[in-house]
Amino acid sequence: MDKFSRGLLAGLAFASVAGASEAWASCAGGDGRGWASGKGDGAFEMAPGAATCLMNYPNVIHADDRRMPATQVTLTRAPKSGKIGLSKQGVVYTPNAGFRGKDRFCTRNTAAAFPGQTLSGCVTVTVR
Repeated sequence: MDKFSRGLLAGLAFASVAGASEAWASCAGGDGRGWASGKGDGAFEMAPGAATCLMNYPNVIHADDRRMPATQVTLTRAPKSGKIGLSKQGVVYTPNAGFRGKDRFCTRNTAAAFPGQTLSGCVTVTVR
């Protein structure tokens, strides 16, 4: 990756976090790999006292290298100790009051711009 691309990615990551609420900025992790093959495996960790965790939508990558967030989400396995919501930025996990530990949910995601391409996988959220 060239110097310009690294700087651009760093700027986008900063803008993403800078625009998030304080509670959302207290969640770190990533979608992981394997979403295109149906074996996505994301992991996020919430900081102590954080109310919610915002996770970016996984991206569909088209054959011509265009990337599009897969914002059409179907919950295929609900979390046991929290609930899932959607925002413009991504999936929002909110733990049940008093819950501490690991919770897991699974989704199937698509992007209207790329019909027929589906991403699916599970995400583990650790609540401190």
